[in-house]
Amino acid sequence: MHDDVLGNVNLLTEILLRLPVKDALRCKCVCKKWMSLISNPQFCYWHTLGLCRKHKHKNNPNPNPYLYPSGMLFQRTVDYLRDKKACVIPFNNCSSRFMQLNAHVKFEGTLSYILLRSCNGLTLWDSIPVPWSKKLVKRCSFYINNPSTGRCVRIDKFGYEYRFSRPYLAFEPWKSPHYKVIFLECTKTTPKMSVYSSHTGSCSKLDVHLSFPNKNFDPCHDDGGVYCNGAIHWYDHSAYLDIDRLCFKNLPVLPIPRTGLLQVKHFGESGGNLYLIIEESRYRGRYDFWELKEDYSEWILKYHVNRTYADPLCVICQPPNEDEQEESICANLLVGYKKLVSYNLKDHSCKTFYEEEDSSFVDVKVYPYFETLASI
Repeated sequence: MHDDVLGNVNLLTEILLRLPVKDALRCKCVCKKWMSLISNPQFCYWHTLGLCRKHKHKNNPNPNPYLYPSGMLFQRTVDYLRDKKACVIPFNNCSSRFMQLNAHVKFEGTLSYILLRSCNGLTLWDSIPVPWSKKLVKRCSFYINNPSTGRCVRIDKFGYEYRFSRPYLAFEPWKSPHYKVIFLECTKTTPKMSVYSSHTGSCSKLDVHLSFPNKNFDPCHDDGGVYCNGAIHWYDHSAYLDIDRLCFKNLPVLPIPRTGLLQVKHFGESGGNLYLIIEESRYRGRYDFWELKEDYSEWILKYHVNRTYADPLCVICQPPNEDEQEESICANLLVGYKKLVSYNLKDHSCKTFYEEEDSSFVDVKVYPYFETLASI
């Protein structure tokens, strides 16, 4: 029986495809044959497709597949100034670990490495000169990294001029095994778009001029954009850029007056939907959770939470338990700058998934962490 499995590549492949990411990576150490099979980009793509889920319940009509995050990525200022790393904190109460850009890549010691984006298993990093460096750096680069496998590739900045906005990473494995990095080039009148494709390994400048949705909108200096379902969204400007149709469109505004009393605590994507967390400054600790309808017709107030002791970091969709039909929608909360709590917005249950002992989560950037074998 054992020899039959090892000798049958198709059967072995089907078995390995059903393993969790960590177990599949451990199996690479069994023998060279297994190493070759699991390292094959086609196998990695099949395995990632198997992790994708579709919205199955009637309350969420979004037809797009998606991945469930398995943890959070945190990067403190000291992490990118001194090191090339970010902290991975799983949701399952496992110990945290540092995710570091691949040590086999030759890095420039006078550069800092900043985590910019996380998209369905891949992360995008930027490199900038460290503040105290007197050395003239002629060229900086971007890096694409898979935190699960440790793979890392470099994408050179084209001309090393700060003409581009911070780029946007687009990776939707249910559509393609290839990723894109989208740049918006700033000009005096209108922005232009350039796209790096992992399929071709090159950057192409699209000869198209885009019209701004409003006079105050400057995407080349606004880092608050969120990529979701083939578009980059900016809540502050009520606009989004359709990547395929190459045009700006308007986002609906919230059905409440925009005043200086409203503070946006989070604008992001999870489960193929856009979420917005709003706090009114007059009522500290009272948060409204809004969800954008799939047809982009309006924002829907989904949840209202009173938590004066906590700050919301993001909204995360989680898979249903064995005895449940619907997925969970949770808000990850930061309590006392040291404790991370998952708050279920449906049943109001709380679960602490990490607590810092030596330091605190001050001046940090937060991103979802997806565990996949996605090739880069």
